[in-house]
Amino acid sequence: MHVEPSEKLPRSVREFLSHYAMIVLSILTALALEEAALGLEHRREGARAKEEIEQEIAWNHKAVRDALVETRVIEKAWEGLLKRGVEEAKTGQSTDERQVAVLTDAGHQFRDALPPLKTTAWDAAISDHSINYLAHEDLTRYSELYAGQRLFAQAMWDVLRDSAVRDLSSLSLAVELGKPDPKATVATLNSRLRTISIAESQLSQLEAVLSGTMAQPKPVPTSPGAGSTPPAASSR
Repeated sequence: MHVEPSEKLPRSVREFLSHYAMIVLSILTALALEEAALGLEHRREGARAKEEIEQEIAWNHKAVRDALVETRVIEKAWEGLLKRGVEEAKTGQSTDERQVAVLTDAGHQFRDALPPLKTTAWDAAISDHSINYLAHEDLTRYSELYAGQRLFAQAMWDVLRDSAVRDLSSLSLAVELGKPDPKATVATLNSRLRTISIAESQLSQLEAVLSGTMAQPKPVPTSPGAGSTPPAASSR
């Protein structure tokens, strides 16, 4: 801001006060205009951040719904495999070939459907400080959603990771040897099915969090499971 100096000294107190008032008014006007422009820019940044975050949450919500549908399909397939294994074990007349066939099918079904959840818009808003221009209620809601998303993603990954090597190695070893034990086969199939059931429950809860119907995320505690995909990727 530039103020032109007076070309001559004021001849009276009244003239001095008048000149002083004009200077002060000019300064205040400039500051008010600058503040208004800055406020407008902040509102624009906040609106942009909100739009991008809302789009990201909607994308994640769809990814979770799709993963939930696929997980239920996988769960149904493993229920069938476990039923076959139990029937084979109960009859006491199962052959090695039939047991190997069940385990081979199980190996083909050994996958998970963890959704690739995004945090790009939220991370960018934090990085460029545009979250400071969001309404308090929006900022609170987004913080809770992303915290719940991180919590469930990590919990699902922990569940699927913990028993992946054990269950998959049990399946492949029995197939390689060609002499699987019926009880061991049932135990492995049951372990994998329980893992998928836990993942399905956690996906259901995460879907509720992202849809706003569940306020406080409470994931199922980690228990033995299997999988090979980190929270940010899917093995579909």
